[in-house]
Amino acid sequence: MTMHLASLKEELLESEFFGHKKGSFSGALENRNGYLAEVGEGTLFLDEIGELSLESQKKLLYLLEEKLFTPVGSHLPIPFKGRIIMATNRNLSEMVAEKKFREDLFSRISTFHIRMPLLSDDKQNLKRLIDEIFQKLKIEHLQPYAHLSQESYEYLMNNKWRSNIRELKKSLEYALLMSEKNQIQIKDFPGIEPQIANQNFQVDEFLLSLPDDFNESLEQFERMYLNSRFLKFNGKVNETARLLGVSKTTLIQKAKKYQINTLKMRSDASQIAA
Repeated sequence: MTMHLASLKEELLESEFFGHKKGSFSGALENRNGYLAEVGEGTLFLDEIGELSLESQKKLLYLLEEKLFTPVGSHLPIPFKGRIIMATNRNLSEMVAEKKFREDLFSRISTFHIRMPLLSDDKQNLKRLIDEIFQKLKIEHLQPYAHLSQESYEYLMNNKWRSNIRELKKSLEYALLMSEKNQIQIKDFPGIEPQIANQNFQVDEFLLSLPDDFNESLEQFERMYLNSRFLKFNGKVNETARLLGVSKTTLIQKAKKYQINTLKMRSDASQIAA
């Protein structure tokens, strides 16, 4: 079982982690098990441990030391019989020095650690991941005819991918959504550039302005992409659907989701033509 800490707001974290009792806070309409109870004697994977607040770190340390946790609104501690694996892409040693990560927790969890190599250090595995992730994204976003140009493939193979698979997937998804043609070019990728030909590249400011939450960023990409394509065809759903290679029904649903007013686009276009 995986708990993505970076995607949880601080006020919800404790409830999601420890569970809660009915009436313990506004909105707690029933008893609910948290991740610790649900995992039982299995393994809980805590992704992005470096995103925890100092207060949450304190509670995690207590759990690791005492093997006990208490649901929100309860006074009865519950034994934890599972095991926990944690991951981060941040430098916890630096965070300890900056007083952003508890030294006692760092000592507790750093007894045994696994260092993940960069994807760029394993070209064979990187090639496999590019192919697998891209095929899944094509299915997910209904773009069966999309393919990578030779230059864009080399781009992907030469990038450092310091955030590993998450960064690779986000870049592929960005390019797939932003490309105007079926063949994806290097220019379609976000501004995290590969270190090739000794060229230095700047990180795209637009990418840095996006929300940290992966799903929010993805929706922002998709909203901008669809809006630009609708504008290109003056709000005409049939023509836009044909361009994108998706069904008219899917496109109408997307336009409704993102509140894209295709009727107004058609009206504005007709007025300009008149």
